[in-house]
Amino acid sequence: MSSSLDDVLATLSLTRVDDWNFIGQQLPAPANHILGGHISAQALFAASHTAPGRVPHSVHTYFLRPGDARLPVDFEVVDLQEGRTFSARRVTARQHGKILMETMSSFKVTDPAAAQVVYQPTMPEAPDPETLPRVAPHLAESEDSRAGRWASLRWFERRVIHAEDVPPARSPMWWRPDGAVPDDPVLTASLVAYLSAVTLTEPAIVAQGGVAASAQRDHSVWFHGPAVLSDWLLYDRLSPSSADSLALASGTMFNRNGDLVCTVRQEMYFPARRS
Repeated sequence: MSSSLDDVLATLSLTRVDDWNFIGQQLPAPANHILGGHISAQALFAASHTAPGRVPHSVHTYFLRPGDARLPVDFEVVDLQEGRTFSARRVTARQHGKILMETMSSFKVTDPAAAQVVYQPTMPEAPDPETLPRVAPHLAESEDSRAGRWASLRWFERRVIHAEDVPPARSPMWWRPDGAVPDDPVLTASLVAYLSAVTLTEPAIVAQGGVAASAQRDHSVWFHGPAVLSDWLLYDRLSPSSADSLALASGTMFNRNGDLVCTVRQEMYFPARRS
């Protein structure tokens, strides 16, 4: 039960039914649970087809139902705004008429000639990824994980720099796709959104003491610049707060040269243990 980068790229090539509707195949997963990062990347890709010539600058997702990974997902795109600079879209993902996810995404015309004020945080100091040991792509695939691991996360490789085991459980990591990615800004943004979601669960889980039962509730990404997927990227992650069974996780991602790629926020739900 595994998936390669080619499998992921194939599932992002959605079937277009008409101008505003698409169908996406899912990846195998334990308990047939659709992976949130994967379906949100598909939604971003679907929306991008309705905003040609514009690149994603933000995406905000609510995960509502787990869905069935054995079945395709229907994506309906709604045009919310089509301006001179911005295009806004809503994407609803459904199976058998039930809503699995709602996504709002915004696309922007790139204008390098426009007057700009540019600033960003400094990339944290980190050892080169080549000096760090290879680790499993995800916490769920560690050697001591429970049966039913997320084997469908094997499309990237990573190196964890250091991991705190108490809140905020900061855990910076290097990552890169496990293969070549076509030079497409929307595809690049979709893979960044995918990776940012599936690995940002980790600091929240660690900060909660390794709680087994959890679910992603919402996920947001703001894209600041293009990712260089031919090299390693640094993803600095932590979980700064938790209250009322909800834990917030946040992250910033940088190209190896220090350019800021994106800022990410995600909230996870940790239900009470059942006796």
